[in-house]
Amino acid sequence: MAFYRLAIAALLLTSFHSSNAAETPDYSDSDNWLCHPEQSDRDNVCLRDQAVISVAANGSSSVTPGYIEQIPAVDCFYAYPTASMDVTANSNMTPDAQEKDTTTIQFGRYAEVCRTFAPVYRQRTLTYLGIGALGDGLVSEENMAKANETAYQDVRNAFEHYLNNDSNGRGFILIGHSQGARLLARLVEEEIENNEVLSQRLVSAHLIGTSISVPVGEQVGGTFQRTPLCTSANQSGCVVAYSAFRKGDPELANPRFGVASEPGYEAACTHPGALAGGAETLQARLPFDQPYAFDVLLKLKGSSGPYKSWWKSLGAKRQADYYAVPGQFSGECVRNNNGAHYLEVTIDSDPGDPRADDYRGELIVVKGWGLHLMDVNLAQGDLIRLAGDQINAWIQR
Repeated sequence: MAFYRLAIAALLLTSFHSSNAAETPDYSDSDNWLCHPEQSDRDNVCLRDQAVISVAANGSSSVTPGYIEQIPAVDCFYAYPTASMDVTANSNMTPDAQEKDTTTIQFGRYAEVCRTFAPVYRQRTLTYLGIGALGDGLVSEENMAKANETAYQDVRNAFEHYLNNDSNGRGFILIGHSQGARLLARLVEEEIENNEVLSQRLVSAHLIGTSISVPVGEQVGGTFQRTPLCTSANQSGCVVAYSAFRKGDPELANPRFGVASEPGYEAACTHPGALAGGAETLQARLPFDQPYAFDVLLKLKGSSGPYKSWWKSLGAKRQADYYAVPGQFSGECVRNNNGAHYLEVTIDSDPGDPRADDYRGELIVVKGWGLHLMDVNLAQGDLIRLAGDQINAWIQR
């Protein structure tokens, strides 16, 4: 076993240096984008169908077709989470189904309110993250930092290309999850907060599934010095951030997300449908099918669909790629005794109705991640509606 781990480490270190030796991506090439207004409909993954079947508590259902805003007033710039299965420290610039499907599932629906931009970037891979999780020093902090730096510089360069060639002074929303959210948070810190013009053009930042720190009980300070958390749907230039855990999750005793590293600080939590606080329903838009690597990592719960019956869920799946279960999910930002600050998700299960009583969300192989893979989709309807409100507030401002 020790020899096997050393062999993997040697392979990854060799791959790391070779992957970093590649030239900086050319973002004038449309092949280096997953979503871009100049791409064909076939190549732009944000234009895939976003139809959703909504199943009510009485079992009735309706299908809402996907919608794309034809004259969007602002832009949305997205960085996808750790998804690449490339066997290198950093991914190559040829995205596979993991990156494409993740972008479609998390970001495609934002086309309802904005022009969508999603660059391909040499992210730190899921493979490298997994090897690092094995421990025993297989991945050094130095090499992990190098992999993260390569990823950040690509995202920064893509954003700079967007500003110089595509934006024409328009407002923009930053959207990211997990690794993507962390990279965009650094972009806000280093490039936007110190630039008055860009700060004025920031409509909002939806930075989900990473720990944005703030002083306990405050809206600004910590990660960002000038950009506050959102407290109203009529506010722009602010941040939405949260990490989701199921109510009563025993792994909250040692959570990976929803915690801050410095005393006196906490992880930000903003319920996108209840920015002023308190409990509120979550407008989930859940995919029937996760990207393949994520699908095998999720614990089996429920029927993988909106109905108790697997067969009935399969029938619903034939009508749309996404489903909603209005009123069944609710959330509230809470603090626990271990210092975690997170979006607590409750599922209202009724044995008397035909809808599923449970849904997949937690990982089978790692501890303390909660509903991390489902962070965005659990509140996607709220996030899109909020983005629309924030765009209106920014235009009026």
